Amino acid sequence: MTVLAGLVGSLAGLWWVALVSLLLGSTLLALLQPALAARRAVAGERGPISVLVPLRRIEETRSEANRKLLDLDYPGLEVLFSVSCKQAEDAASHPPMEGEGMKRARASLLFTTPIPDANPKIANLVESVEAAVHDLLLIKDAATILPPGALAAMTASLASGVGLVCAVPVARRPANFAALLEASLVNTYGGRLLLALSALGGGAGIGAAMLLRRGDLQAAGGLSAILDAVADDHALAKLLKGKGLRPVFASATVDQDLGSRQPGEIWQRHLRWAICRRLEEPLAFAAEPLTGLPAACLAALAVAAFLGLPAIPLLVLSIFLWPTAECALAWRKGWPLSPAMPFAVLLREAIMPALWLNALLARRLAWGSATIALAGRR
Repeated sequence: MTVLAGLVGSLAGLWWVALVSLLLGSTLLALLQPALAARRAVAGERGPISVLVPLRRIEETRSEANRKLLDLDYPGLEVLFSVSCKQAEDAASHPPMEGEGMKRARASLLFTTPIPDANPKIANLVESVEAAVHDLLLIKDAATILPPGALAAMTASLASGVGLVCAVPVARRPANFAALLEASLVNTYGGRLLLALSALGGGAGIGAAMLLRRGDLQAAGGLSAILDAVADDHALAKLLKGKGLRPVFASATVDQDLGSRQPGEIWQRHLRWAICRRLEEPLAFAAEPLTGLPAACLAALAVAAFLGLPAIPLLVLSIFLWPTAECALAWRKGWPLSPAMPFAVLLREAIMPALWLNALLARRLAWGSATIALAGRR
């Protein structure tokens, strides 16, 4: 064995050990995150909140997520739904939810003016921010469910020096294998890494639920400063960082019910998110192909080739570790788990390189019924 072969083999071995350490370490940190984040959340904001919910269609006001939102027990809660005035003709057939829930929250519906070539979500929120009654604003996706205690956990984390508090989304109630695959993408892959980042004291902009102060937002330039952003949540976090206000994650998570999913819609949604990561976090995006199970398998093969060790045991160990660690995390966190979960994890890892490559080469981004050219976008 030459010196060069030994060096390459040793580096491959270190790479494999690093990947396994990342998997197991992030799993442990994700389990510790609620306690660590709660310990840091000691001097947050207290007061009423305006919840801003941008909608694609008026009928989303009647979704289960929004019915639960209107029934939250939180003093002074205001809920402001907003939808583009292009949907105004549907208002008569889908009136606001007067008298159906709203046991505690005050709710209203705002028709917003479309802004050409702008990010649809941000364009839908500009007027809502101005119309909101309270300074504390929670921007919530229409499909996000706020469990009891989530708002209190988020406000507790909005301390001095913090500009944005996000809650990690958890996918629940998958009704078919495709939805279970998405649960592995959202929970034991993305959620695991986000919770680990939070446990280490870091934060990021994640759009499922974001709490901020309107005063901070206006001082940073307002939403008009990020109208052309593709990844609105990352852009919002960067906007506030520019004023010295960091993003953090709350100790509580929020839920998103999956139901049945189709492979095509899963691909398009996660391709869009991958493109957003490419634009907003290029270094992290560049590292993605080097950090998963395919990379661990390549490292195992390199160790075997250059050090003369048997490849099969390392490959089998790698393929065993990934679903085992993620299923253990799902079990401990109470996330969706079934006998098919290991196969969902392995399939996800198999398609991740193709997803990453498509995101790398993409020049347009599909967003609902709209297609956005990426040239010149942030």
